[in-house]
Amino acid sequence: MRTFAVYAFLMHKPLTIIVVDDEPLAAARLADLAGELPNCRVLAQAGNAEQAWALLQSHAPDVLLLDISMPGLSGLDLARKLQTLKHPPFIIFCTAHEQHALQAFEAHAIDYLLKPVRRGRLQESLERVQRLKVQLHEDAGRQFVAASVGGVLRRIALADIYFLHAEEKYTVVYHRGGEHILDDPLKDLEQRFPGQFLRIHRNCLVKAEQLQEIRRDTEGHVWAVLKDWPKALEISRRCAGELKDRFRHT
Repeated sequence: MRTFAVYAFLMHKPLTIIVVDDEPLAAARLADLAGELPNCRVLAQAGNAEQAWALLQSHAPDVLLLDISMPGLSGLDLARKLQTLKHPPFIIFCTAHEQHALQAFEAHAIDYLLKPVRRGRLQESLERVQRLKVQLHEDAGRQFVAASVGGVLRRIALADIYFLHAEEKYTVVYHRGGEHILDDPLKDLEQRFPGQFLRIHRNCLVKAEQLQEIRRDTEGHVWAVLKDWPKALEISRRCAGELKDRFRHT
């Protein structure tokens, strides 16, 4: 009964939002759209990434509706910077440019909306954030993922996981007990367990405590060496720089 009450409270607690866009009319329209949606409250608007970062020192929004192309620090740069926070907000990119989608999801975005943003599409994204908030609350006290094995739902402790790999339409978890298929997309797992996994490739997350070494071979390829996994895993060039920085300072 208590679990249901907590779930109901979280589902009806307003999502708090900051809109970040250097175009005042676009920012105002997006703020109006978000503010009209059920259980959503816009806290503030920022005209660039630096203003948004300053707002985050006094606000703790659930979501940033974030443009990409802005003067100074780009939206992608800000998204990467946000990952240094203990509890970063969820990120939904709202942009006029299609070509940054891959980079956006590698920067831990929940969604990627093209301008002009449609009300229904924005609502879908924000409802997904609300569901993830509930999952994060639940998972704070239960550090495991659930895999379906022959019709039986099995819990796999996060402490036993080596890495997660996206293969076509499903995610494979490699752990001490073998390997199993998860229903959860890779990006959802990354958001549900912030700080627990490190992205080494758009299709691969490694358990942070498993990463032992980062090494470069003679051909220039970069590899992740795990403590308890026999084979090195290749790190994409796109992820290598950020991963090295995090590995040095965490």
